Amino acid sequence: MKHHYVPQFLLRRWANEAGKLQVFAIRNGRLVCSELAPEYTGFEIGLYAIVANALGFSEDHIEKKLFGPIDNDAAKVLEKLERHEAITVDEHIAWTFFLSSLRVRQPDALDFLRTEGAKLLRHTLAEQDKATLPKGLPTTQQWLDRHFPGALGSTSLTSWLPRMIAHPEVMEAFGGVKWWFREFEPDAPKLLLSDLPIHSEGGLKDADFSIMLPIAPNRVFFGTRSAQTEQFLTQMAPAELIERVNRATLASSTDRIWASSRPDAQAFIEANLDAIGKNVVTFRSLARWTMSPEAAPL
Repeated sequence: MKHHYVPQFLLRRWANEAGKLQVFAIRNGRLVCSELAPEYTGFEIGLYAIVANALGFSEDHIEKKLFGPIDNDAAKVLEKLERHEAITVDEHIAWTFFLSSLRVRQPDALDFLRTEGAKLLRHTLAEQDKATLPKGLPTTQQWLDRHFPGALGSTSLTSWLPRMIAHPEVMEAFGGVKWWFREFEPDAPKLLLSDLPIHSEGGLKDADFSIMLPIAPNRVFFGTRSAQTEQFLTQMAPAELIERVNRATLASSTDRIWASSRPDAQAFIEANLDAIGKNVVTFRSLARWTMSPEAAPL
């Protein structure tokens, strides 16, 4: 089952009239390009799959119950934002959830949860058993493994993913900045999209913290905390800003880059191969993980 770590509604914004977009990747040291529909790119098979069917979870439970609603709400809010319409408090929260989800839904984040998340859960259960379980009885982990194989791994995903997306520090940072857009003329160079679409500058609590997210080949979304950063980005010449954003897009890419058309995008990527993956940081190295059931990774 295809699970998209880059939302399809975002990929569709780069599709041509035939409903396809250009997909670039480095293979064996060479830049290759293919043309695919959004349905067939930006995914991994079974990325969010959970195996505890005995607990009533289907393989696409997380896709349908968590990321699907987040993406559907975000698509509606984005349309209003682009029309410069006022949004409600709930819509503000919905767009913040979406921004926060973009890093958490990546393959390396899911790999982290399936390993470290399960370890933390086993540790927590073991500590509880020490305090409450009479001697001679099977441990909680032994009982679950016998009666509900895979339950611990599934519970790790269903428990941690929502908490990571709604992490207070991230939500405050993404939701508390000023949201705005820059749109470029039809003849301007086109923006690219990477497999990690959202980019940030500065720490979450820094005065100059900012985020940017290409949302169309000719439009980029910004979130800025300081008036100086907003002024700097607003006054930058379009061609210079587009190059800056596209370089950041290449730097955050781990595997794929998308474009609306091939020739100009290919020329830019080939001229900036040194930037690809330059700013990639694994989720495992980012997560502040402690052996505490109250802790949430960031």
